[in-house]
Amino acid sequence: MDKDFVIQARRANIEEYLKRKGKRLLKEGKQYRVVNHSGLVVSGNKWYSHTLQKGGNTLDYLIGIEGLGFKKAVELLSSIREAPTQAGKAEKIGKVVIPERNIDDKRVMAYLAKTRGLSTSVIIPLMKQGRIYESLGTHNCVMTGIDGNAIVRYVMQRSTSHESSLKYESAGSDKKYSFSLKGQSDILCVFESPIDLLSYITLQGEAMKVQPHMLSLGGVTDIALNAYIERFACIRGIVFCLDNDKTGHKACALFFEKYSMKGFKVYTHFPKQKDWNEQLLSNNSCKGIIGALN
Repeated sequence: MDKDFVIQARRANIEEYLKRKGKRLLKEGKQYRVVNHSGLVVSGNKWYSHTLQKGGNTLDYLIGIEGLGFKKAVELLSSIREAPTQAGKAEKIGKVVIPERNIDDKRVMAYLAKTRGLSTSVIIPLMKQGRIYESLGTHNCVMTGIDGNAIVRYVMQRSTSHESSLKYESAGSDKKYSFSLKGQSDILCVFESPIDLLSYITLQGEAMKVQPHMLSLGGVTDIALNAYIERFACIRGIVFCLDNDKTGHKACALFFEKYSMKGFKVYTHFPKQKDWNEQLLSNNSCKGIIGALN
């Protein structure tokens, strides 16, 4: 096959290709999120799937994601115009996609305070810091993870709509910098999600004066935990506050053994409900362990 046709296929505008197939694209910063394709974002001739943890050019997408043969994929892309370039190169999307902030955060405030029951005294300072905000256009709740220089390296988004349970990490998010709040003690509390983390703070109230470090794993892998204890050598104790379900209990058992072997003092604190937000919404307090560790 002619080399020029292959080059053209790689440079073809994936946004145009997907629109021709009837896919809906939502603008997020300089990229587009593909509706009903969890974690898939595109820009020019580049794509990235958070779910699969991989990306590439347009030709790669047709072959690797849609399962087309090489020749067929090249032929299909022959009629798609080349993606626009900047300084002669198509825009890359390897770095985290940071949604533009809406003019106000009203929907996110209502979602977090009314729907999720979080204390405004917890939410407002984080909004002022830009750690939590409302995205322009989609009105998602954006929660950011930052590095030691306060540079955003991780973005978790959740829909604020009552009809949607959509939640995903923006493309390019580095799990090592998952949502966290730096503390002042040598204790680290670990959660599955940012919402659970913030629910726990609301529940604990005065006990949080101990100021433990707070970390969301973004699931039940310990990528973020390993990275956090490397960045903060002061950590001596870890409290696993995972979900009260089969997945949470299994992960907690594995982590308990693993980090005990590493020399940390390890504790567990399960909610009485399924997770800490359900615990908060049930008006059933779960205080005690944080103050006891002071």
